[in-house]
Amino acid sequence: MSSDTPIGFADLNKSPVPPRYHVLILDRRGQVLRMERIESGGDDEVVERALRFVDGQAIELWDGVRFIEHFPPVD
Repeated sequence: MSSDTPIGFADLNKSPVPPRYHVLILDRRGQVLRMERIESGGDDEVVERALRFVDGQAIELWDGVRFIEHFPPVD
């Protein structure tokens, strides 16, 4: 990095940050009730795991700040 690079700026040429998957469990109005972290090897696998959380509430699946999928509630 050059000397004029701001402190704390990530070097984009380094290996990517590992996924930080989490599920947001939502109420009927779309407000977050709680968050659950999920360990997984990749997006396809984490979608399968996230489906286990779908029940009476909708959920959203995220990797850090990257939105992956919204799943409606199953009654």
